[in-house]
Amino acid sequence: MSYKVSPRLHNEDLAPAKDRNWGPFSIFNVWTSDVHSLYGYSLAASLFLVAGGGFKFLIAIGIGSVGIYFLMSLIGNAGVKTGVPYPVLARSSFGVFGANIPALVRAFVATFWYGAQTSAAAGAIADFLARFSAFKHLSTGHLFGNSPLGVICYVIVWAAQLLIITKGMETVRRFMDFAGPAVWVMMLLLAIGLSVKAGALSFTVQMPADQLKSLASNSTGFSVNPGSLGAIIAVAATWITYFAALYLNFCDFSRFSPNKESLKKGNIYGLPVNLILYLDFPQLQVELNDLLHNPASWYRCQSDIHYLIVFFSKKRYK
Repeated sequence: MSYKVSPRLHNEDLAPAKDRNWGPFSIFNVWTSDVHSLYGYSLAASLFLVAGGGFKFLIAIGIGSVGIYFLMSLIGNAGVKTGVPYPVLARSSFGVFGANIPALVRAFVATFWYGAQTSAAAGAIADFLARFSAFKHLSTGHLFGNSPLGVICYVIVWAAQLLIITKGMETVRRFMDFAGPAVWVMMLLLAIGLSVKAGALSFTVQMPADQLKSLASNSTGFSVNPGSLGAIIAVAATWITYFAALYLNFCDFSRFSPNKESLKKGNIYGLPVNLILYLDFPQLQVELNDLLHNPASWYRCQSDIHYLIVFFSKKRYK
């Protein structure tokens, strides 16, 4: 008996993965590429203030990262076992056609997240280019609610990402395998440069308790005492929530992993290990920025989301 495949239910993107060459290193870089972003970095730096110090911050992030690891392993193993993406996997819960609803909701959210990340990256590049006289004339004026330079950078970053995505998942994998380690190197260089400039290496918050509470509340909205048990729970819970979208669609990536053992190794190094080590940088740089400038300057830089480029540009917010 022969079966006719419906084009409404099956295509190359929905079919089980044929090439399963995403080893532990590629799975590891799924997480480096995800959390090593301006929004992820900014969130971590804000949560550092809520935690009230380096050790408590690491405890909270450690708890959250372990929780993330177990949740991602559940959906990740499903991807390895079936080889299908989330829209197909969801058919087991929502029905063949009902699965279109969560798939479309996820796509709708992803569209806005794509724009938000593109805006953050473009803004950082525009801030950097504005340092040079050749681009200064483009950094003034208004175009679509932004500077002409900001709009140009946005279009370029948007097009570059679109080009990578349209080349297929193998191109995405290769790019992430480059981008993940590259960001690690840049963050190390930034941390070293700031430490040398500040003449210190500190992972603690050195500011009055009332000022820290106000700064933490303004940057996160949490009305808790920094360093308290409630603050640690809030930090851990927020960190788990930050990965909410990937609890659904991590199988879109894990389905390219050859086996569960490879996935497990990539997740261990990419989640608890990578997250805890990498998030030492936000807390280090929050404190060094405080030493170099003042607490108020940190909040203005952080809320502007471009503070990494602000460091490089040696700007002063007063």
